[in-house]
Amino acid sequence: MKGISVFVLVECHGCPYDGALYEVKLERKESEEAAGEAGVESPLPVLDSVFKFFDKSLALPKHCLFGSARLDSSKLYLIANGNPWPHNKRLTTPKCFVFDTVNSNSISALNFEHCISPPKAAKSVGALMSAYGMLYYLACPSCAPEMPKPSFECYDPATNSWQCLPPCPYRTMASPLMEVLGFAVCYGYILISFYNHNESAAMAFHIDTQKWHPVQVCQSKDAYPFRGRAVVVDGMIYALSWRQGQVIAFSFSGDSDGNCFLGAAISLQVRNTSHPPSPLRGMRTQSLVHLGRQDFCLIQTGRNEYSIEHQYMCATTFQILHKGGARVVRTLHSYVYQVDIKGGYFLVDFAFTPDYKDIEPEEKDCPIVPAKTESSSTLEDNKSKGECRFNVATARIENLIPIPTKMPIPS
Repeated sequence: MKGISVFVLVECHGCPYDGALYEVKLERKESEEAAGEAGVESPLPVLDSVFKFFDKSLALPKHCLFGSARLDSSKLYLIANGNPWPHNKRLTTPKCFVFDTVNSNSISALNFEHCISPPKAAKSVGALMSAYGMLYYLACPSCAPEMPKPSFECYDPATNSWQCLPPCPYRTMASPLMEVLGFAVCYGYILISFYNHNESAAMAFHIDTQKWHPVQVCQSKDAYPFRGRAVVVDGMIYALSWRQGQVIAFSFSGDSDGNCFLGAAISLQVRNTSHPPSPLRGMRTQSLVHLGRQDFCLIQTGRNEYSIEHQYMCATTFQILHKGGARVVRTLHSYVYQVDIKGGYFLVDFAFTPDYKDIEPEEKDCPIVPAKTESSSTLEDNKSKGECRFNVATARIENLIPIPTKMPIPS
């Protein structure tokens, strides 16, 4: 893990630019492990942006909304939409850009010359997702002034073209105004995590058949919904929960009738993270990055309680290990950086490393749960949630050893 670069894309508010990209370089020895509360360098290293966007010469609307994703490990895609608020203005055609983070010249020049074909419809609130070499762009129900058509599209880099896809059946959920919080790519599906106030749900889009499937979720208190792009390692899905510094592990499976299931989630708290000189306040945001095998990096930030001149960005590397039949978190190293902002603040949109590709298991590797028979259906439906939790996770029950789900949250 020596010399790994993690790129962090942020969304800026109250700043003269809409967003920025930062590069965090992780350096550590394999044998190093954090003990107790991680220390902080003095003075803190200052993190300069690799680039800021969007340039005035592009003639984009002020305060753009943007979606972002990465393909082929190193290529960063950005889709810029105008902001319809506060007057519910109709959006113009979005502009799309792509950068190769391995080739520094394509970033530092800040010329945005490499453009791709725009989607067929602008989406004021949408989720840009990558899966199996394609980009998928899904509109959320809170789009203004109306739901765009098409609301779901797929981009093929080989042909530089967009294809219309069936819309997400939002109205079949408990709350039709769900927002996309996170997604995972596995077994030929895009698994999407939705949330609205106290309601959460999951849907799975099967890429080959282009069909949406509701996902039966075995509820784990304080675990779902999951956030950001999830990581698939050895048949388990790892993602951020809604709690700060908490990772959840869960399984995804299907049956021969096309039904999809999420197993009960295991909660794992990342401890011994760095503590910046000023507590992180306000809307604290975070992103999970896979560094290969069982290694991960947690990126966190929040508003500076004592200054509007700079904000802190924290990075913590850790491993998820198996000990005594249970999963445990081993913190390796923590970093704190100072980011000069001169007023305003920023939120972490997502983070990634070009050193490792996203793991996207193929459909043939999907765990299969036996489909219900007509005679057993009534009995199955009358079982408790605890029994359901066991049945859904049966394919990997050896990995779902009970672990306390209520974990103390670091202040």
